[in-house]
Amino acid sequence: MSWIEELFNTYDNCSTLDELMTPPFHMRNNTHIEIILDGDGNFIDANLEDLKNTVIPCTEKSEAARTMNPPSHPLCDKIQFIAKDYNGPKTSYHNKYIELLGNWANSEHTHSMVNSIFKYVQKGTVIADLLGTNKQIIVDNEDPADLFVRWKVEIPGVDESRCWKCKPLFESWQNFYATQDAIKDICMVTGKLSPLALNHPKKIRHSGDGAKLISSNDRSGYTFRGRFLTDEVIIDGKKEEIATQSATISADVSQKAHRALSWLINRQSFRNGDQVIVSWAVSGKKTPDALAGTPSIFDETDEEKIQEITTTIYSDAGQRFARKLSARIAGYKADMGNSEKIVVMGLDSAGPGRLSITYYRELTGSGFLERIENWHREMAWFFREFIQDPIDKKKKHAGNLVFAPAPRVIAEACYGTKRDKDFEKFKRSVVERLLPCIVDGRNVPIDLVFTAIKRVSNRLAYRENEQWQWEQALSIACALYSCYQIRNSNNKNNKIMALENERTDRDYLYGRLLAVAEHLEETALYAANEKRETTAARLMQRFADFPFPTWRNIESALVPYKSRLQANRPSVLYKMKGLLDEIHSKFLPGDYEKDGRLSGAYLLGYHCQRLELAYKKPEAEVTEKE
Repeated sequence: MSWIEELFNTYDNCSTLDELMTPPFHMRNNTHIEIILDGDGNFIDANLEDLKNTVIPCTEKSEAARTMNPPSHPLCDKIQFIAKDYNGPKTSYHNKYIELLGNWANSEHTHSMVNSIFKYVQKGTVIADLLGTNKQIIVDNEDPADLFVRWKVEIPGVDESRCWKCKPLFESWQNFYATQDAIKDICMVTGKLSPLALNHPKKIRHSGDGAKLISSNDRSGYTFRGRFLTDEVIIDGKKEEIATQSATISADVSQKAHRALSWLINRQSFRNGDQVIVSWAVSGKKTPDALAGTPSIFDETDEEKIQEITTTIYSDAGQRFARKLSARIAGYKADMGNSEKIVVMGLDSAGPGRLSITYYRELTGSGFLERIENWHREMAWFFREFIQDPIDKKKKHAGNLVFAPAPRVIAEACYGTKRDKDFEKFKRSVVERLLPCIVDGRNVPIDLVFTAIKRVSNRLAYRENEQWQWEQALSIACALYSCYQIRNSNNKNNKIMALENERTDRDYLYGRLLAVAEHLEETALYAANEKRETTAARLMQRFADFPFPTWRNIESALVPYKSRLQANRPSVLYKMKGLLDEIHSKFLPGDYEKDGRLSGAYLLGYHCQRLELAYKKPEAEVTEKE
C-alpha cells in the first residue's frame, strides 16, 4: 500500500499550496443551476450556470455509488433530491436529502449557510421559484430531475456567499461527518485505530470517471470465499457484509489520498484516453515531467529559440544542448535536494469500473533527475523547427534545434498519426514501454527502433504536404537508434551528433553516399527551377534493403545532373565529386560490394551528412584542375 501512503503524505504537504486540492469528504461535480438565497432562507434569484468542477460536500456512499436507490449528497444535489415540489416521471429522493441536511443543520457543527438552505428547502417551493424567474431555467415538456443545483447564500457581514468556495463550510461538514457512526479498526497506513473507509472515491481522472482503484462492492458469488472472511455490520440500519481482512484503510487516508491523486492528474499528468501517467515530489516541489520533450523542460521563449537557431554552429549544437540540460537539471537539484522522494505512477482502466496501477516507482530526487538527464542527453538529436517571429507574425525562422522528443511524438513517428482505435492502442503501448527506459534507465525496445527505421525509409509513403512529418520521423529514428547503441554498449560518453568523417563502417558510409547524391541532384534541380523528388528519395526504401545494386542505379541517374552542374555550378560539382570519392575510399575491403540490409547507422550517416552540407559555409568558387 506504499502508493496510498505517499499520496496521503502528498495531500498533507500540498493541501495549503493550491486551492484546487479538493477537501476530504468533498467532490467536484458539474452543476447547472445556481440558486441565490438570503440569510433567512428566502429565495432571491436563480441563474442557469453550466459550470464544471464545483466543490460539493459528499458522503462515502454518495460519492461512490449513485446508481440504484442512490444516496443523497448533503448540500448540493439534483432537483429530484432537493425539490419537495418535484412531481416528474423520475423517483423523488427528497426525504433522503432533507433528513441528511437536517441532521447537519441541527448538529453542533452546523453553519449559517446550512441553516439558510435547510429553511428554504423545507418550504417546498424550489420548482415554483425557478419557474417564477422567467429565465427558462426549466424548459416546458422537459424533466428537470437531473439538473444539478448549487447554492449562494448572501448573509450580511459574510464576504464569501458561494458555498463551493467557503472553507468554513467545508470544515463544518468534515467535523459533522466525523461524528457519525463508523466501523473502527487499525488503518494500515497510519497504524492508528480509525474509522474505516467502506466505500472509496471514484472520479479520479475526471468528473465522469466511474473507475475505482479500491473496491469491494461485489458481495455475491465467490468473491471472498476461500480467501477472506466477511464481517456483518449494520450500516444505515441495514445488515451488510464488508471485506476488511484484505485491507483496512481509514476514511481520512482514503479521502486525502484520492484527492491528492485527482489533483496531481489534473495538474501535471500525461493523458492518452484512459491512460494516465503522473510523476511528483511528495513534498510538492516542482519536478520535470518524466514524459515531456526537452523543449518543455527548457521552457524557452520563441525569441530564445530563434536566437539559438540563428547563432548556433552545427558542430557545436550538441555541446550547447548538453550545457543547457545540465544547467536546467542542476536548478531542479538545488531546489529539490538529494533525499527528496519522487513517485512515478501509471494508471489505466482494467475493466468497467476498475482502475489498475500499471507502473509504480519510488526514487530519490537525485536518482530521478539523473535518469531524466540521461534520457534527454542520450535521446537528443537534431530536429527541423519552424518558429514564427513574435514581432513579424508573417516571418518564420527555420533551423535545427537539438532536443529529445516526447514519447507521444515517438509513437506517432513509429505508427503514424491516424486517429483511430488501433493507433491509440499503439500509442499507449509505446508510452508504457518507454516509461521504464526513462525512469529505470532500461534500453530502448529494439523492435521500436526497427519500426521507426523501416517507416522513415519508406519516404514515398509521406505525401508532399507531409514532408515535415518525414523530417521529424527521420530525427526520431536517428535518436532512437543512437540511444539504443549507447545503452547497449554501456558507454554513456559515446553520444556523437556531428558528422564522423573518419568512421569506416559500411552502413554509415552508405548513408553518407545517399545524402551526397540527394544534395547533388537537388542543387541541379534548383538551378533549373524544377521541383520534384530526387532519385535518392524515391529509391530510399530499396536502398536500405539492397544498398549495392540500388546505389549503382542512383549513381547512373546522377549523370545528367552532373552535366547541368558542370555548365552552371562547376564548383559545386567539383566538391560533390571529391566528397563521393572520399567516402568511397573509406570502405573497408569487401564492404562496398556486400548487399545485406542496412542498419539504422545508415540514417545517422545520411542525416549528419545532410546537415553538414546544409550548414557548410559557402566557399569561393573552385575551378576543377585537369
